[in-house]
Amino acid sequence: MQKRRESCYYGAHQGSATLGISLVQAKIMRSYFRLLLILIVFASVLATITAAQQTQTTPPANVQAPQDKVPVLKVTSRLVLVDVVALDRKGVPVKDLKAEDFTMLEDGREQKLRSFSFHDSATQQAATPGAPMIAEPPKMPSNYFTNVPRYNTNRALNIVLLDGLNTRLTNQKYAREEMIKFLEKVPNGQPVAIYAMGTKLRLIQDFTTDTASLKAAIKNMKNHPSQVLENGTGGPDLSYAPPGLMEQMPPAMAQQMRDFQAENISYQTDLQVTLTLEMLNSLARTLAGYPGRKNLVWVSETFPLQIVPTTANSVKSISTQRDYTAAVAKTANNLTNAQVAVYPIDARGLVSNGVYSSLSNTSSSGDYMGRTLSGRGGAGNGGMGAELDRTSEELISAHTTMNDLADRTGGKAFYNRNELDGAIRQSMEDGSIYYTLAYSPDNKNWDGNFRKISVKANRDGVKLRYRAGYFATDPQSYAKVNPKNRAQELGVALSLDVPVSTALLFQSAVLPPSEKTNNKVVINYGVDPHGISFEEQADGLQHASLDCAVEVYSPKGDSLKSNVDGITAALPPDAYQKVMKSYLPCQQKLDLAPGNYILRLGVRDNQTGTIGTANAKVTVPPPATPATN
Repeated sequence: MQKRRESCYYGAHQGSATLGISLVQAKIMRSYFRLLLILIVFASVLATITAAQQTQTTPPANVQAPQDKVPVLKVTSRLVLVDVVALDRKGVPVKDLKAEDFTMLEDGREQKLRSFSFHDSATQQAATPGAPMIAEPPKMPSNYFTNVPRYNTNRALNIVLLDGLNTRLTNQKYAREEMIKFLEKVPNGQPVAIYAMGTKLRLIQDFTTDTASLKAAIKNMKNHPSQVLENGTGGPDLSYAPPGLMEQMPPAMAQQMRDFQAENISYQTDLQVTLTLEMLNSLARTLAGYPGRKNLVWVSETFPLQIVPTTANSVKSISTQRDYTAAVAKTANNLTNAQVAVYPIDARGLVSNGVYSSLSNTSSSGDYMGRTLSGRGGAGNGGMGAELDRTSEELISAHTTMNDLADRTGGKAFYNRNELDGAIRQSMEDGSIYYTLAYSPDNKNWDGNFRKISVKANRDGVKLRYRAGYFATDPQSYAKVNPKNRAQELGVALSLDVPVSTALLFQSAVLPPSEKTNNKVVINYGVDPHGISFEEQADGLQHASLDCAVEVYSPKGDSLKSNVDGITAALPPDAYQKVMKSYLPCQQKLDLAPGNYILRLGVRDNQTGTIGTANAKVTVPPPATPATN
């Protein structure tokens, strides 16, 4: 193996700080908006340093070799995995289809199936009634840490994501109540995990079949108003101006107010969408190492795919337009590559355009900007009527986003209905019986373009639901990404504010300082080689490039230091075979003062960008006091 070391351009604390800065900016923008309105009201009346590391050639202490397993098929291995839900005309799952009953097409061209399997959670559990749904983790030394999932995969895993970032406080409360109702009737043995999306993505309850633990986790959640919505509480809008103000302004001044409102909405929506997609991408990395299908039940008011300006007579209309379709498509691709199907559920329950009628009861009652349905500020000139149109468009756009994410990932959207607990139950039931098909694309040109997947059932009356397609990205293209962007991405993954990633599995042993370690903290990594992109080159050797990283935190979560060490492997055939039966080793050494530390460990395949992380702890004892005579 060749040796190298890279420094991390951005620590995890800087990656996580981006969110805090953005939220502060959002608050400042809202305050600025209010201040500007006050000023206008007043005016109407009278702003890698490189170094070397010796790569360990002997097995790292306390690290066990990964057991033989069926490799997870992903696009990066040039195999495309497609989960297919098959229903009859009555919506009942069809369970007796064979491989020959399916026709797989990519961009209209038929593809040959490489593998086929059927999954029925209830049947699999009944076949092995004594088998635990969630396996107990093996007992290991206290200094042993891993991100290898410990969950039995005899059925699909379900994740409930309660979205407080894109949901008003009143609807957050409603969603929690409906979730508890669902848990009262959840089928026995159904593994569920709960995440919450707010200022960061938080794991509320890891996978468990214990409904009491799940209900306790929901009841103990503390909901907070969204930091990116104009009215995060969900109550009446704050009134910035008295009714009829817009009608009293000169036309040019009223247009400026409408322009500024459009810019403010565009800015806040940019922030809202960016943070949401970042957290969904993080969740994809978190779930990537769990074999089999994962059903993500996302309870949210969601966000728009597009912003279309309503002030068409403004020269600034074009600058406030937004189209997030491409960004959403890439996030959906990351989720489907992790075998995650999204089931969005509208946290508002039954909603219709009639909810806005109360705003137009009289011409004298205005909206929060002082606009009424009469005068120059009416519907035709960006007044309250236009505001009603905008909010109606937002509702339609939210549902469009739900349908788009569901269609792209093979899930199903639920909205305009009460009893959210029933929607949650249907989501989990829908994703519990499915077929898994895999094929190697005939088109070997990895040009990064989107390729459409089409699956047909060679039986009448069968309706199929599956992922829409994938981006044909070259698995080796990550090596060409800007080093600063790569370092920042790794820094974010090493943040304690981000859940651990299972996209690249590894085990590690953290050894405290001793004479044997030359009084240094030693971290021995054993990385699962099945997740590493080895490539045979002209020299006949198998080449791979890997980073091993650590971010050191205080017990309070303050970032203290970070370190990234890289290895470049060039393995002959016999060494490669040995590695594939065990692990690829890596080692780090740290100088730490006496005290207790939290470590975020990380590994990254530098060819594909796949990242795995795990949390660890270490105690550095004070130096021994010399004996006195």
